[in-house]
Amino acid sequence: MAKSHYLEKDRLANVIAAIQTLGVSEFAAGTLDRWAAELEASEELTPEQLSRTPVHFADRKKWQTVFEQHPEFFKTYTLRGEQRVSLRWRYAQVADGGLKPKPPADPAVAGEAQAEDEDFDLTKVPTKPLTPEQIQVLINTAIELHGRETSAERTPDRYRTPLMTVAGALFGSVVGGVLVALLVANPTIIRIFD
Repeated sequence: MAKSHYLEKDRLANVIAAIQTLGVSEFAAGTLDRWAAELEASEELTPEQLSRTPVHFADRKKWQTVFEQHPEFFKTYTLRGEQRVSLRWRYAQVADGGLKPKPPADPAVAGEAQAEDEDFDLTKVPTKPLTPEQIQVLINTAIELHGRETSAERTPDRYRTPLMTVAGALFGSVVGGVLVALLVANPTIIRIFD
């Protein structure tokens, strides 16, 4: 059986951090570089500072892996050659809520917008952040999934009782045999108990 992604080092903490960050953002989606910069930033940065912050390749790869290996929470897609990430709950709210950006009035640009109708740019659609209760539901779900994977990884305890019984019986037999051998070999010990 393949190792679960939740069992990788610091994975649960990374998933929870990403849920919190993507859940309270002003926009429903962002570029992978933006989320990596925000999640790795040591202090709160403005959107302008985030866009100018260089992202280390290792940080980008780490967060790309987290987002791609947990499609239960994150939607990754490519728009105009750039990878975007959205929290699935917020993506669904935008898609269901009719918050899709309106096509431009210019017919030349409108044809271009229709071509990208499938993957609209959520990085330009301001939306309502998730409520604390909604974020807590997602975090609890991540913790529950992690717990299930952890318990599935443990070896089953069904063999413990029979193995301990056999080990106890063997130990008792060996100790009993040694005592009988001592009593037979040394008759003075038998007189102590008379």
